[in-house]
Amino acid sequence: MPTPILSESDGNVATVTLNRPEIGNRLTNDMAATLAMMIDSARDARVIVLKSAGNDFCLGRDLPHPDPAKPPSAIDVRNNDTEPMLSLFAMFHRTSVPIVAIVQGKVQGGACAIVGLCDVVIASDDATFVLPEMQRGIPPCLAMSALARRMPRKALTHLVYSCDPIDAQTALAMGIISRVVPRAKLEAEAKAFIDKLTGYSDMSVRTVKEYMRSAPELEPQAAADLASNIMATVLSSRR
Repeated sequence: MPTPILSESDGNVATVTLNRPEIGNRLTNDMAATLAMMIDSARDARVIVLKSAGNDFCLGRDLPHPDPAKPPSAIDVRNNDTEPMLSLFAMFHRTSVPIVAIVQGKVQGGACAIVGLCDVVIASDDATFVLPEMQRGIPPCLAMSALARRMPRKALTHLVYSCDPIDAQTALAMGIISRVVPRAKLEAEAKAFIDKLTGYSDMSVRTVKEYMRSAPELEPQAAADLASNIMATVLSSRR
């Protein structure tokens, strides 16, 4: 059986690849835990690249079907459904290394949240994004918790209530992704960006991530004060 998540590193770049293309790279709880561990263990890299094998980035989660004769308790749902993903989301936020996603094809459900949590997302022009959970009677609050700070409120609410896929250009306008490129040029464009990113000062790159972790939620003066304090710390350390 193929390894469901692959990891490789050349020192500067740690690459993590979802590797279940035969089922659209659906994410099990074990895969979520492995992905979180790989992100954490790449703390010395200059950049983490998240990509996937096959035609689609990720079709969401792969969870066991509940036994209809034994409905899950609230604790079961928390342990087996919510906590694995929330722990993964927290690792995206906690790592000081920028995460760049290379995205193609379909991005569904929780995968939309994962993409949204990446610092930079380069997507092919055939990528589509959808939160289909409402069609199964499930409010996608986990994905919403990850996307709420990255998307306009009305855009996110419409994405959730409509269950309609959006194309890459719409996802770009909504703030889910960073750039759209032709599918044939996806790998080359991503490599060019990653090469540029690894050419910068590592401290400067990490400082940008640190600032963006908090600044967008601060009121203007607090954001300015944070910028001043961070800049003073960084620049004084270089003298």
